[in-house]
Amino acid sequence: MALLWIILGITLAIAIIISYYWIKFGAPKRVLFTGLSGIAFFLFAVIWSIYSMYNGEPLTAALGLMAFGIPGILMIAVGWRLQSAEN
Repeated sequence: MALLWIILGITLAIAIIISYYWIKFGAPKRVLFTGLSGIAFFLFAVIWSIYSMYNGEPLTAALGLMAFGIPGILMIAVGWRLQSAEN
């Protein structure tokens, strides 16, 4: 369980570093907001699913991934595409 929190922390740190470079190189605010919101949604989905599995509720874990994971991935992809379109 501790390894999971370490991996989540590393993922969040990488997201913050990437967002710093997006700001440094002049990325628009909507790109930054969309990308960071997607990362937050996805990390929330991962935490939701692990906590639900820990409590013995696999259906809740699957629904959490569907409700928060897929929109998070879509928001990350949209942010990436917006960044590519701006260059």
